Amino acid sequence: MKGNEAEYIIPLRKEVMKVAKYDRTKKAVIAVRQYLQKHTKSKNVLLGKELNKRLQKGGRKNVVAKVHVKVLQDEDKYRAELIGFPIELTKDKEDKKKGKKEDKTEKTKVLEKDNIKEEKIEKPAPKEEPKKEVAEKVRQEKIVKKSEKPKNEKKK
Repeated sequence: MKGNEAEYIIPLRKEVMKVAKYDRTKKAVIAVRQYLQKHTKSKNVLLGKELNKRLQKGGRKNVVAKVHVKVLQDEDKYRAELIGFPIELTKDKEDKKKGKKEDKTEKTKVLEKDNIKEEKIEKPAPKEEPKKEVAEKVRQEKIVKKSEKPKNEKKK
């Protein structure tokens, strides 16, 4: 790998066909990692979210034949992601800490795809439990008294 970034088309079929069907996705991830370690000459290779989703797309038995990947060097680590998706570089330690302590409040995410910014706002839906009084009335209505006959009983 020359410079900071490179693109690779990684063949997976040959490696994946060597193992049982139920292990194919697992083997594909291992094969991608080995291929990138060989070509980047480094043991520190990280796979991106979209690359992982692409490998997992057909389930664990049906794996894509090849993957088109872009690799960036970030300090001493190499980060790989599918072509067309942004690569997440070093994350701040503060973001990790906030994620653990953050309650169920509004979250704003900014996604960048080909220099287009989109904002998504996620709000947790508030759960409203019926009050005990209302629940008791509903339960009482459902109880059939002995003097009442069921509606589905035939007349004689």
